[in-house]
Amino acid sequence: MNGYERTVKFLAGEKVDRPPFMPLAIDWVCIQEGLNQEEFVYDPIKRANAYIHCCDQYHIDCILPDSDFHEQLEDFGQKPILADSGYHADPILEDVSDVHNLPKPTFEPGTRMGNRLVTLKEVLKARKEEKFIFGICIGPFTEYCNARGMEDALCELLEDEDETMEGIKFFFDNCMKFTEKQMELGINGIQIVEPNCSLISPAMYEEFIMPLHTEMVKLIQSYGGASRLHICGDTNRLLPYSLGTGTTVLDVDKEVDMALAASKLAPNQYLCGNISPAEDLYLGKAEDIFPKVRKIYEDTNNRTIISAGCDVPPPTSVENMIAFYEAVETLKEQ
Repeated sequence: MNGYERTVKFLAGEKVDRPPFMPLAIDWVCIQEGLNQEEFVYDPIKRANAYIHCCDQYHIDCILPDSDFHEQLEDFGQKPILADSGYHADPILEDVSDVHNLPKPTFEPGTRMGNRLVTLKEVLKARKEEKFIFGICIGPFTEYCNARGMEDALCELLEDEDETMEGIKFFFDNCMKFTEKQMELGINGIQIVEPNCSLISPAMYEEFIMPLHTEMVKLIQSYGGASRLHICGDTNRLLPYSLGTGTTVLDVDKEVDMALAASKLAPNQYLCGNISPAEDLYLGKAEDIFPKVRKIYEDTNNRTIISAGCDVPPPTSVENMIAFYEAVETLKEQ
């Protein structure tokens, strides 16, 4: 059973030999494949090949060829500062109304979002129906926060929700277009990345952002794809609402109570997570990973794609990544 077959059957509620394995590893892949940040971020072919090789080498069932947090906003004019030690970009909006002055993305090769499509085409050409292939879209709330600046965006949502939502919906429209462009390639799903939603209350999420996520989920599923919604941090209080979007998979961080999350799943929903990237994978011992993977499996009654709670830290040892996969392999005995 290959990674594609395993994941398709798992998400259909059918019997599989073991849960799918999908650690979110971005900069870790870059380092392991000997690329510098500029190559990894801006060369879509090298990025595709890096993920293909790394996912093969470490028996990862799903390929999600991500690169950085600012991909979409670069096509709106954001200028990043790129270095091996990190990636930074300043806000591009001095006021909400400035969204109407931003350039319109074309999704052509050579643009950041266009290059995302090039990467996915390469991955599909090499591993279609061998690996389960995800695209990715930074969600509208996080996009707006990154474009406006976190503090201003959060304050303005409290002070003038109508005007702020106009800005968020501007980026939502692009999210829908970008999601559709990716799904049209024939990939298997999209990860919606919304780390900033852990900074707002459940009531605010339900009123402002949940309807947008629900529309994105419906679009992905209309193509027969799997939606995977990721919100960083402690999202226990958001569980009824994030799952209420109808997402196929809810990707959860290390702070989330997996038994609680599993108890709130609809019959056709699954979790993804939630080994601690820092404490377990980077700083932990290889032998300690095994019981933690088994606990996730048992706490969720095999309703979880085994992954890290968030991005695998770049200095994580190869030994620990091998142990992570081997821990998942032991679940074949169940």
